Amino acid sequence: MRNILITFSFLLLFACGQKAGKETGNTDFTSEKTSIKFNEKMHDFGQLKAGEIVLYTFEFTNTGNADYRIENIRTDCGCVSTNFSKTPVKPGETGVIEVEFDTSGLVGKEYKSIEIDGNSTELKHLAIFAEVKNEILDIKY
Repeated sequence: MRNILITFSFLLLFACGQKAGKETGNTDFTSEKTSIKFNEKMHDFGQLKAGEIVLYTFEFTNTGNADYRIENIRTDCGCVSTNFSKTPVKPGETGVIEVEFDTSGLVGKEYKSIEIDGNSTELKHLAIFAEVKNEILDIKY
């Protein structure tokens, strides 16, 4: 019985040690550092109905001297997914990150964050906002 308890404890500890959240991309950070600038770091979708799926494209420019590579993108909710090119963005060129927001099961004011890990000199953050109307769930503020 004791051996089973110890084994279960190790399995639980190992499972809890895994990263939470949704991640896409790879984790090779051996690239030379560069800098990027987003045209817009936040987007407000306004009022949406629960169940709507909306898209927004964030644009950025490589303002540094080396190719920019997105290594990993993390979101704080499974309701947000991203799409980006694995091709490096050359200095002076622009790149895009497409964000899809699925409002199914949501209600009220929503704030979702997106973290972009790449070979930029600093971690980049994006955010999306919306107020979701849900006829099934009616929460008054």
